[in-house]
Amino acid sequence: MFSSMISKFFGRKIDAEEKQTTHTVEVNWDDWSPPGENDGILPHSLSYTAATPYFRSPCPALNSLANHSILPHNGKAITKSMAIAALTQALHLDPKIASIFAAGGVAANPDHDAHSFDLNHVSKHGYIEHDVSLSRDDAAFHAGPEKFSPEAWETVLEVYRTAHGGAKKGDEEIVTDWASAGRARWTRVQSSKEKHEREGKGWTYGVKEAIMSYGETSLYLNLLGKDGVAPLRWVRVFFEEERLPYKEGWRPPVKLDQADLNHGFAEMMKSGEHGVEEAKWVGLGTLAALKAAILGLGASFIKTPSALS
Repeated sequence: MFSSMISKFFGRKIDAEEKQTTHTVEVNWDDWSPPGENDGILPHSLSYTAATPYFRSPCPALNSLANHSILPHNGKAITKSMAIAALTQALHLDPKIASIFAAGGVAANPDHDAHSFDLNHVSKHGYIEHDVSLSRDDAAFHAGPEKFSPEAWETVLEVYRTAHGGAKKGDEEIVTDWASAGRARWTRVQSSKEKHEREGKGWTYGVKEAIMSYGETSLYLNLLGKDGVAPLRWVRVFFEEERLPYKEGWRPPVKLDQADLNHGFAEMMKSGEHGVEEAKWVGLGTLAALKAAILGLGASFIKTPSALS
């Protein structure tokens, strides 16, 4: 039942409950290099062909794991068990959630008989990659969703800076919280809509995009901080360098499960300052319906038996 629901969400058959062989990863956060350095000669054109020595995705977390060589540094041939091991052993992500992400990666492979995926396979628009990303431009404007967008990301940073001291504080002094994270997320949604309207492009923002938008913010702040509080410098390292800020003092959370993610959702939606408008945009009509949709999906994750049990 759960796999069927997730399959509907992704638009592909996802077997999140399939049992997998165990896999062990070596975690050394000091081991980091950007793509290309350990993957052959970096091509002049980042066109992703069979000859490309490396792949990356629209997801800073997956890219960071590859840059730290916890996933294959070239971003290729990642099995479900490899992805689960990287997410659970390095980031302490709950196995249920890790299994869903890993199964989604394998299902993204255009070769439906394959049992692995390359990081660029999850770049297909509307699958996991979506408009209103915090650090990537929207599909109508980008040259590839793997590419970091300074313009999109600056929209997010400005909200944090304004909320926590403006010009009086440098980024080294600013810390995040759920309230400012929620405003940063919403500002990015608004800027995306305005840019599409300005350029005469069609814009899609439905329930799935809203869930992904809330989810990625809750995920990165639970990963980098405690109860939404993280140094902005760490957040910038994660998104801009695709590196976990270990040398700056970050350590993995003790745990990162759906209850933590749901807490982030609830805290961001607590004020309700934009929720009614957002609920109308996604076609749900009310803030209560939007909350139910987001928290309801999370609750179903919690009830699912571990895929590794």
